[in-house]
Amino acid sequence: MHQFMISTKIGHKFIKSFITNYIKDAKNVLRMLATTYSGPLRLGAINGYEERSNEIIYCYPTNVKEKQCVTVYFGGDVQDFTENMLSHRDNKNYIPWNLDNTARILQKKFPENHIVVVRPSRMEYQTFSCFENFVPSSKCGAPDHTPMHYALLHLEQLLTNISSTLHTMTDCDLNIARETSESAMQEINKLNDSSSDNATFNEIKTNHEVDFKTENWRRDNISLDKYDLIIVGFSKGCVVLNQFLYEFHFFKTLSPDDSNLLNTISKIKEMYWLDGGHSGGKNTWITSKPLLETLTGLGIRIHIHVTPYQIDDDRRPWVKKEEKLFHEILKKQEANIERHLHFSNIIPNINIHFELLSLFGKS
Repeated sequence: MHQFMISTKIGHKFIKSFITNYIKDAKNVLRMLATTYSGPLRLGAINGYEERSNEIIYCYPTNVKEKQCVTVYFGGDVQDFTENMLSHRDNKNYIPWNLDNTARILQKKFPENHIVVVRPSRMEYQTFSCFENFVPSSKCGAPDHTPMHYALLHLEQLLTNISSTLHTMTDCDLNIARETSESAMQEINKLNDSSSDNATFNEIKTNHEVDFKTENWRRDNISLDKYDLIIVGFSKGCVVLNQFLYEFHFFKTLSPDDSNLLNTISKIKEMYWLDGGHSGGKNTWITSKPLLETLTGLGIRIHIHVTPYQIDDDRRPWVKKEEKLFHEILKKQEANIERHLHFSNIIPNINIHFELLSLFGKS
């Protein structure tokens, strides 16, 4: 009996030791995944200015530099989380351009930058992107620009709270955020397997095969609101950049002593307008000389990338006229600007519109 009790105690000790070591090993694996993975992380809804919030996808830089920068992306109609696009009869045809994979595309273009993809606050009919937290909008997201909607302060608060969220997330939280994005990618790979001849699907698969692991990253050191900013708008997402122009001018003319706005504006170094367009009948591109003069005076590097899908659409002739004026006025004002027309010899279609996301480059 005595020997049996000793044997039982030894057995309990062994089991206890095994469980302790197993838990320790599991935690180490979680910690390793959480601190070396730099692919897309779904952070959920992040609070911004006052009662506003937006869902965010975040990527850590794959090539960290001492001077850090954030690329912030505002997408177009149809672009949404992978599972939402897959559940829509029509939008699943454009699944390669979901927001999760767009984050990967941006990370590949800006490997030294933190990537922040801002999901619209509302997707009308699961299709039309509505950035109401940044600009007053119609039911389907056409903008009604105003001198001040606190869009810049909303962006500033989002960046602050993304940083705070990353600081406080556990390794387990981070891995859930990682797995959510990766499971979405697996759905794309299933489509890719059944569409082996589709160049776009193959490109997405190639992007996914990039090694998104990096050196251990210190989440407690991330301060996105303190870094330089590159703002990218695609299609409908350009309405946010246009609203920023109104607020730049409001700040310069009516509230030059507002230190909060000055702090945010001074960090914006580049802005990309990628094939801007929306369903409203005007203000696809800003043509107000005073507003553009303010933009020029800020010294922000301006990038214009367009395709025939937007500027050669006979149903919306004002888009071509406005884009031409936007470019010409800024050029005459000697703004720091470049313009690229892509697919100039191709009949306008929505595929070249989305393909622009793969083509536009970093200066």
